[in-house]
Amino acid sequence: MEFVLRFFYQLTGNYGISIILLTVVIRLALYPVIHKQNLSARAMQELQPEIKKLQEKYGKDPQKLNQEIMKLYREKGVSPLGGCLPLLIQLPFLFVLYRVLVTYDYGQAGFLWLPSLSRPDPYYILPLAMGATTFWQQKISTPPSGGEVAQQNLLLMVVMPVFLVFISWGLPSGVLLYWFVSNLFYIFQQYMLEIQLRRTRSSSTLPVSSSPGGQVVNSQGGKGGKRREKKR
Repeated sequence: MEFVLRFFYQLTGNYGISIILLTVVIRLALYPVIHKQNLSARAMQELQPEIKKLQEKYGKDPQKLNQEIMKLYREKGVSPLGGCLPLLIQLPFLFVLYRVLVTYDYGQAGFLWLPSLSRPDPYYILPLAMGATTFWQQKISTPPSGGEVAQQNLLLMVVMPVFLVFISWGLPSGVLLYWFVSNLFYIFQQYMLEIQLRRTRSSSTLPVSSSPGGQVVNSQGGKGGKRREKKR
C-alpha cells in the first residue's frame, strides 16, 4: 500500500489527494464482493410481504417470530446483517494504512485544514464526518426486517457509528480521510445500484395498449395477438 501511495504522490504532489485516489482504487477492487452483497440485501427487501405475514401470525411470540424470520432468510440465501459487511471488509486496509502513516515520516504533509495527515484532526471534523457517513452507509445497506432482528439492526446502526467516533479521536487524519472517502464511495455505489434496479423494473413492466386493428402493441412498438371482439 505504501508503494501505491507514493506512486500517487509522485503524480499529484499531495498526500491527501493520494489517499483519496488510493481509496478509489481499493473500492473498485472490492466492487465485485460489495456488489454481490448489495444484490443480496435488495433481495431481502423483496421478502417484506412474507415477513409481514409472519409478524401477523407470530406477533405475540417474539421468539417464534425471530426463528421463522431467520428460517426464511436461510431459505432465500440472504443475510440480515449485510449492512455490516462494508465496514468489516475495509478494516484490514485501515490497519495497513495506519501502519504506513505511523511508521514512515511524512513530515508536515497536510491537506486542507489538516496540518499533518500523520496526526489526529485538531478540529475533530473527520471523526464526526466518518461517524455520520458510517451511520448513513449502514442505514441504506441494511435491509428492512422484523422481530428481534430489527432491534438488533437498529442497535448496530446507532451504537456502531458512536463507538467508531469515540475510538477514532486519536487516529491519524490520513486514516480517517480514507475511511470517510470510502464511506462516500460506497454510498454512491448504493444509489447507482438503486437507479439501475429501478430502470430494470420499469423496463420489465412496459405498458400495453391496443392498435386500431385490434392488435396488442407494447410501448416499444411490438405487436402481440389480436384482441377478442364481442360477438354481435
